[in-house]
Amino acid sequence: MNPVLKRLCCSLPMFLLFCACSALFAQMNGEAARDWSVVFRDSLQHSVLQFWIDHALDKEYGGLLGQLNRQGEPTGSGNKSVVLISRSLWSFSEAYRRYPDHAYQKMAAECLKFLRDKMWDKEHGGYYFMVTRDGKIVDSTKQLNPMSYVMEGLAEYALAFHDNQVAREALDLFQVIDQHAHDNQYGGYRIAFTANWQFIKDYKDGPNAAGSFGRKSYDWHLGLVEALATLYDVTGDAQVRARLEELLDILVNKIIDVDVGYGRYYFHDDWSVADHDGDSQQSEYGLDLEASWLIVEAAQRVGRQQDARIRGASLVLVDHALLYGFDKDHGGVYRYGPATQPATNKDMEWWQQCEALVALLNAYQLTGNLKYWSAFDLQARFFTARFTDHQYGEVYTALFQNGRIDDEKIGPWKAPYHVTRAFLEIIARLGGTL
Repeated sequence: MNPVLKRLCCSLPMFLLFCACSALFAQMNGEAARDWSVVFRDSLQHSVLQFWIDHALDKEYGGLLGQLNRQGEPTGSGNKSVVLISRSLWSFSEAYRRYPDHAYQKMAAECLKFLRDKMWDKEHGGYYFMVTRDGKIVDSTKQLNPMSYVMEGLAEYALAFHDNQVAREALDLFQVIDQHAHDNQYGGYRIAFTANWQFIKDYKDGPNAAGSFGRKSYDWHLGLVEALATLYDVTGDAQVRARLEELLDILVNKIIDVDVGYGRYYFHDDWSVADHDGDSQQSEYGLDLEASWLIVEAAQRVGRQQDARIRGASLVLVDHALLYGFDKDHGGVYRYGPATQPATNKDMEWWQQCEALVALLNAYQLTGNLKYWSAFDLQARFFTARFTDHQYGEVYTALFQNGRIDDEKIGPWKAPYHVTRAFLEIIARLGGTL
């Protein structure tokens, strides 16, 4: 059965319950109830994805333009990251599976071609992190998280378009990563490598301010969990399943502190906590919320939906984020704070808000507890009011505590991925045949 339909069938009883509950909460708050599946479907099709179709294609050099401002105009150097291209590949492939629009197919095909022609290392395997607009190498490092996005994007394309060759490419990438990056002694994966797969022990660049400094990270292993789950859907490969189960166990037993309720960020090879200037004593609320529902979905893929440790870990992550990292009056998830104290950084980025939407809905569907539905409804109202750009389309990158807005629409780490994934999850869980 199609995974989306499977999730829909499983969630139907909860769907009928939340319809009644949402109306109840709306009456209590003096607000009109909203059909969130319809709201997010319309936003996805007519605002988010349409912005990319209208503005993002690079008609001269192929692939997508590397950086666009609020109005969809090119800015910056024009360099293109493998994150941008691969996560866009996933987004348009998954959107096509739900809504088979030729425009989505065209966008996915453009991303696939650019990955193959300009970002794949034909000599050593793996994908370069950054190239110029016309495809010359800027950063040749092989980074675990970005390459997991490629794996997931390829696997999703194979599912959407029934392409066995692309499925083979996804599995080949897994095998290259597993050969060079897997830690056969302690489990998990090392983070960053040179073009010819030499481990970069003191790697300091990347999406996180501190970098890895040779450590294993929560974030980058979570990304691999999702990629392996999708790849397993496509291939049924036994080694992919074994690695997926290995990472699920690491997340639940090593990374997530179920007593406090957050995911510790960095680790030594043996999975003992590796703190650098306090960076593993901080709670990244968006990441915890993302993990809370991804581990549940991954567990379902391998028949572990009744695993009490995974369910328990999922819920404590959500409860901790609601306690310390959520604006209970207006909605919105903060960036981070000390693990046992309220948030100290109250800036809000788009991806955290998206992950909160799915995590809160997932917690509600797991438990039937109305506090999660109430928080989901508040978060949905906040996101549509404050993050959605109702004039130009797509969503803002960040809202800062001082009131400033980062309105960049496309960048090295900003693809349509988090928004598309969240909206499609909401539609699948709540929207029936929408």
